This record gives sequence, structure tokens and C-alpha cells, in this order.
Amino acid sequence: MRKLNALYFSATSTTRKCVTTVASAINLPLASSINIADRNHIPLPDYSKDEAVIVAVPVYGGRIPSLAVDKLTQVKGNGAKAIAMVVYGNRDYDDALLELTDILKAQDFHIIAAAAFIGQHSIFPKVGTSRPDNSDMKKLSYFGKICSQLLDMEIPGSLKIKGNRPYKKYGGVPVHPEGSREKCITCGTCVELCPVAAINSEEPWKTNADTCISCGRCISVCRQGARNYKGIKYNLIGTVFTAAFTKRKEPDIIYPSKI
Repeated sequence: MRKLNALYFSATSTTRKCVTTVASAINLPLASSINIADRNHIPLPDYSKDEAVIVAVPVYGGRIPSLAVDKLTQVKGNGAKAIAMVVYGNRDYDDALLELTDILKAQDFHIIAAAAFIGQHSIFPKVGTSRPDNSDMKKLSYFGKICSQLLDMEIPGSLKIKGNRPYKKYGGVPVHPEGSREKCITCGTCVELCPVAAINSEEPWKTNADTCISCGRCISVCRQGARNYKGIKYNLIGTVFTAAFTKRKEPDIIYPSKI
């Protein structure tokens, strides 16, 4: 094994933090790191059998973001070893990890390990607050160290991943970030960095709800604090959601059954 790569979707840097921690514990230099949440026009790479790839995505409503699916199905594994990861906001990852591993298999990756880690919820931050925390970081590092050993092994069998086929139907998100016309200085940062181009440069305080995937990137990159979730609907949903899902969940780590 000569090269380690990272391919991930990270809108608010949480998934990237998880990927970076795992990568730093693997005994290989990181040859490439691509965030497919960025709206760039660089062709996605084809990998080779002597490469390893950490592939990580967030969970939205129990599924992988459709934009990430579109991007990942453009990638060819060519027998490369893959470490599959999802990051969810302490509710549940439902069918997302199964969906990710199915995509990777279809793209000719050999999956050596998989995991579901917890991050602070991107819409309701009182759920999973400040995660990944110190305990999570230790588990991410441990996962990376185990993966480092697995990369040098011939691994028979397959992973037993939680989930169902057909996958859970994605129901969408009923709330979207809103901007403040008074605070907005029309710098264009949110316009440029929105993964789905849901913000218009002429009126960047507005959001196209039909396009927005509620990833929270516009909130995280706005230096003026001009964008946020707000309103009666958001507050009502948030109260119910927070009450239901504040109980701490722990990461799921899956290795091959025969090692």
C-alpha cells in the first residue's frame, strides 16, 4: 500500500475533522484530500489497487446527501481499499452507512472497515453539542490505528452493516437557514461556498428553499453572523427534536467478521 487519500463531503468541517483524525493515525502520508462539498470543477480521481481511500459523508435524514451520491458515483475504485465513514447528529444514521458501502462496492472499492461517528447536529446544535468530543477523538484515532493494520492484510469476508434495502425514503428538511438583510454585507462568501448554489449574489440574505439542503455551510462561513436558522417553525421543531435526541449515542465501528 503506497498512498492514502481522503474523499469526503463536509459542509461545516465536522466530517473533515473526523477524517483528518482517522488519517493522522494511519501509517501513511495523505496524498490527496478532496472535499466534494466544494463547488469546484476539478475531475474526481480514479484510484488504483495500491491506494487506500477514506470516504466519509454526513447523514441527512438517515441518508447520504444526494450531491455526495452524485459525486461518488463518478469515482472509480479499481480495487482500491476503502474506509467508509458516516457522521450523524446523534439521532440515527439509519441506512446511510449501508448506502455508502453499497456505492463503494459498485464503484469497485474493497471496503476494509466502516464506522458511524457522531458530530454536533448541524440544524439543532443542542443535540450532540461539541461533538466529536475528547472521547470521540480517541475512538477516531483508535479506528485509524486499526485501519492502518488492516491495510496490510488480506481480508476475507464482508462487513455486516446496519440498514435496510430499499433505503429509507428521504423526507427533506422543513427548515432552511435565513439571512439578515441588516447584517449582510454582501461579501459573497455564502454564495460562493454553498454546495448547491441556493443563494443568489444579488440578494444573498435570501435562500432558495427548493434547492437548499440545509447543510449549514452558509452559517458556518458567515463572519457577520448574518445567517441562521430561526422562526416559529424552527423553534417548535427544535424543542421536540432536542427533547427526543439529546441522550448520548456512541460510535459504531465495524470490522470484517473474518480477520
